[in-house]
Amino acid sequence: MAEVSFSELASFFTAVWEHLTSPGQFSVGQYEVDKQQVFLGASVAVTTTLLAVCVQLWRRKARAVEPHPTTGRKMKAVVFTSYGGPEVMTVDEDYPVPAPPAEDNVLIRVKAASINVLDLRIREGYMNALYRSSRRKTKLPLFPIMVGRDFSGIVEDVGSKVAKFKPGDEVWGALGLDHSYGSLAEYTICKEAALSHKPTNLTFVEAASFPHVALTSWGALVTSAGMNKETTAGKRVLVHAGTGGVGTFSIQLVKAWGGHVITTCSTSGVELVKSLGADDIIDYKLENFATRLSEEPKLDVVLNTLGPHVEAESLALLKRGGAYATIVTPVVNSMDNYGIVLGLLFALPQKWKTSLYQRLVYGRRFAWAFAYANGEILDLVRQMVEDGKIKPAVENVFSLTDVHKAYEHLARGHARGKTVIKIAD
Repeated sequence: MAEVSFSELASFFTAVWEHLTSPGQFSVGQYEVDKQQVFLGASVAVTTTLLAVCVQLWRRKARAVEPHPTTGRKMKAVVFTSYGGPEVMTVDEDYPVPAPPAEDNVLIRVKAASINVLDLRIREGYMNALYRSSRRKTKLPLFPIMVGRDFSGIVEDVGSKVAKFKPGDEVWGALGLDHSYGSLAEYTICKEAALSHKPTNLTFVEAASFPHVALTSWGALVTSAGMNKETTAGKRVLVHAGTGGVGTFSIQLVKAWGGHVITTCSTSGVELVKSLGADDIIDYKLENFATRLSEEPKLDVVLNTLGPHVEAESLALLKRGGAYATIVTPVVNSMDNYGIVLGLLFALPQKWKTSLYQRLVYGRRFAWAFAYANGEILDLVRQMVEDGKIKPAVENVFSLTDVHKAYEHLARGHARGKTVIKIAD
């Protein structure tokens, strides 16, 4: 049975909603909304929500998935032993090495892995509903939780159904959030579909800085906002927090496709975003982005990496027909508070309500963006990197033994690119 993550399910029904409420489906004036059409939209929302519940209840009855077997060998791995503060993270030197992979799995000897602010939130209990569900399915205890999402390394072994990779291949990739293994370890297991060959012009450290932020950016700008290399030229795009991991990649992606990038950052980050190609830079310590941009032409796309506190002002800057995508959504918090099914029931209608209003009244696309492990997207990114259109933005490199120092640095905020952990030479 094919595995479908909860975030993928939420994204599927959101995509259905986006399609049904697209401008071609409804004919309304700029400020008038037909009540029958609103009723139709509400009916679709209720129907798809109920369908989501039915699918989730059905999946609960699905057969449990066997956990990955081990070899008896040991490796170093960064784990959370419980939820809490920095003290719950440790480097376990006796963690079991995964056994030779089965079917479509690939065993990777990890050379480097990057860290993410998301890891700090997971340590404090964020995503606990998804982790608990995943662990029940794989018959594993909740703790320890392996840390890390993206990596670069060398293929050690492949499953019987793997056709794209062979032992010795240099690869990069990202793990799903419900994955049993993490990337901050000497070895990890990854699905073939989530893996890609590493760019030949990057070191392992540089390559490890890309996958998670690239997939997040792609999910927002391409999947959610509808951008691509044919339609981006000349478009005005606002990228909030341009010095972060997602920001540094997004600036370069939009510029590679010919767009005009406006970004926000602090004074100390101005030179970095300028070097990445940003056209207009707003120092948020000196001026308000909304005040500055209200005097300029309307925007085509806004990427919100900060949260709801900039949402209203950002939407007001969009032109009719523009697109707004945010990577900060209430979905996971809602699932953590109410359980997966009820959490989706509470969260998704909020999105659909806002999306419908923005579509009908202002003609804008409003989307919650999600990232998925996807090797095909990384293949496209690899080509752009090898062509020199996108370059790594690595701020700091730490050894595995200094992983606590790396997360201390990350927790201080004001990132200037990615922080990478070097696992092996």
